[in-house]
Amino acid sequence: MATIHQAKLLLNSVLLIALTGCVSTGGTAMETHKKGMESVTEDEYVVPKKPIDRHSIGCAWSKQFGPVEDAGVADIRIKKEKSLSGVQQDFAYNRGIALGGTPSELPIQAEIGLQGGSIEKSNLSGLEIISPVNIGDVPFEPEVPYITEALRLANFKISDEKSNKATVNAGISAVMGNAVATAETGSQARRGTEGAGLVVAYKLHKIDMTTYKKLDTGSIKLELNKSEEKSGMILKAKFQTIEPGASKSLPRNLVWACARADAMSRDMVAAWLVELRSTDPKRKSLTIAFPAHPKVDDCSNYSSVIFSKINPVTDRIERQKINVTVVDAEVTDSLKPQIWDARVALVDESFKISPVKPGDMR
Repeated sequence: MATIHQAKLLLNSVLLIALTGCVSTGGTAMETHKKGMESVTEDEYVVPKKPIDRHSIGCAWSKQFGPVEDAGVADIRIKKEKSLSGVQQDFAYNRGIALGGTPSELPIQAEIGLQGGSIEKSNLSGLEIISPVNIGDVPFEPEVPYITEALRLANFKISDEKSNKATVNAGISAVMGNAVATAETGSQARRGTEGAGLVVAYKLHKIDMTTYKKLDTGSIKLELNKSEEKSGMILKAKFQTIEPGASKSLPRNLVWACARADAMSRDMVAAWLVELRSTDPKRKSLTIAFPAHPKVDDCSNYSSVIFSKINPVTDRIERQKINVTVVDAEVTDSLKPQIWDARVALVDESFKISPVKPGDMR
């Protein structure tokens, strides 16, 4: 069992490493630090190369570019929780300073001291853990790492300064009486990025391909006004129009196949609708809309996860994806269906996910 003296040695080693990024001593204390703390911090979180104020939950991660957003992916519901982990708070705080952040609601000078065996740390009540409400909503694809958690310092900001100074003054008594480390921090010149809140680290996961299972219905021709039942879903395509001058619009609960059609939805007078109803009464129905009049170019394909859940028995993510492609569709001048050729495919997937270590991203 470690003695109080050893514990103090370990603590001061951690403080020096966190504030200076340098290793001044080796030996047992350093080894204990690596085994006991790096697995909770450096070995778990990827640190962005530049300050970021967006959580980017559900985005793919690129080694070169960081978070990669996909405009075609639906918004993911997120939750924010307060971190109660001292190790996590220290890690986030030091990363925030290293990225050029400063406390926005606290004195810039932060003191970390050892007094009577207890650690007096800066108030980090603003540290948030941001994660998806349902991790199954993350659009995992094979071999691609995705952001599943973000550490955000709500009380930090990036200052708009041309110069930066960061000095560390640490004094350690030979007899380990009191040790106080003081950091004075500024920020690098980063114009246009000033604002409260700073994401300092991400946690990444990807599909464990040894657990991946997939069942694909293949391409199914979807006829108008005819129901098809596949993979627990009842599919039906139909045409809907609004009489000119009726001062009405198409239903508001439609999911439009593209963003441009969604923006024009109030002026849309005719649409091709693909209705999805599950044979499971617990699942909600969904209607996907493709513009018919006015017609919108490059709006003939829709692909998305329509259902996902975590199976608590198997620890697997179970989800269903759909892909609808309108090959050809035309209406007459009187807004009557003339040509309709569409294909639909349903894909059922099940898999576990595994964490991605920062070393894999270098």
